Amino acid sequence: MGRIILVRHETDHPALYGAAAALVAAAEGGRLFWPAARFDFDRHPDAEQHVADEGALIPSGLIWADRLTGRGARPLAELADEAVAVVPVHAAFLADGDAVSRLAAAGAEDRNVRLEENRFIDADGRVIGWRDRFGRVLPAEPAAVAPSGLVLALAGPVEQFLETCPAPLAALADAIDAEAPGAELRFLDPRDLPADPLAGVDGVLLPGGSQMSSVAGQIALAHAARAGGTPIAGLCLGMQSMSTAVARELSGWEDTDMAEAAPAAARHSFIRIETGEYRLGRRITRSMPGSRLRQLLGAESEIACNHRYRLAPALHEGLASRGVLVSALGGGPGQDIADAIEATDGFYMGMQGHPELSSRPGHPHPLLRAFVAEAARTARARRA
Repeated sequence: MGRIILVRHETDHPALYGAAAALVAAAEGGRLFWPAARFDFDRHPDAEQHVADEGALIPSGLIWADRLTGRGARPLAELADEAVAVVPVHAAFLADGDAVSRLAAAGAEDRNVRLEENRFIDADGRVIGWRDRFGRVLPAEPAAVAPSGLVLALAGPVEQFLETCPAPLAALADAIDAEAPGAELRFLDPRDLPADPLAGVDGVLLPGGSQMSSVAGQIALAHAARAGGTPIAGLCLGMQSMSTAVARELSGWEDTDMAEAAPAAARHSFIRIETGEYRLGRRITRSMPGSRLRQLLGAESEIACNHRYRLAPALHEGLASRGVLVSALGGGPGQDIADAIEATDGFYMGMQGHPELSSRPGHPHPLLRAFVAEAARTARARRA
């Protein structure tokens, strides 16, 4: 057994679960192993929305291990012969204190880290990491950037991303760094939208999540973006909302809704996968020839999935009649599950999976990079 480092960080924000430990692991060349965790899902419903490669939902804050070390975090039960193993210890979330106590008794190193004014500071007063304006955990101090004038919106209250599920905001920030440094970011709570939610907004991102209370507002934002020509991108639930907004333009589908959000609706835009499959983990998606998505991702690519529902097959042609095409397919032979949609004009693109989980600083996911680039181009054209 190699070195084991226990990193103790007092926080009650699931978005920071494992963040301090990931900084230590990156500095020490180690791997993060996480003890069993528990969260208050009434307060933080999306606290376990990170998708492990093998197909499991794990604490959302473990995205920092992926981003900082390049290696996915593993459950503490899998700890074996690792040269340097780093274990996050958060008293508020610790479900198995005995496992941590056994490691401490066996001689594991103990380190205490605190977050103070967006700096991670160890017990000796050394700064070991920073948190930038987008909530990203970074090993180096972020540079100051002058405002660019671009205004992007992210659908959800700011607490959803800074306190609970950080990946969508972090991935959008990666794309902003690449295409529009200094962009302003607004947060639009889909459950409490203003009368003109996209006034002064150059692009809007609809994230995923488990909160069905956000669906109606997301659909309204998709409709407003489509009507006003505002670039919009959707991730998982966001793609479903965008598809539903277009489906409601079809005769006979005006009142359609998602089966998960409105089981009693007369018609459903998204239905349970007929085989009962739960698509969880990394899946191959096939981009359609001639699609913009194919230009971005190639013929085949991997995407993290977390869904039991699919676009109703009858809507593949229905959406196409309204200028929105299914641009990627997934699933087993003969399933043809819609993995992405895109409009034939303007920027109206979404993926059923979670491309944000593949984004890294300096390497934003191509879909999100294209979204920010299009928002910046459209904004320049409008202002000219």
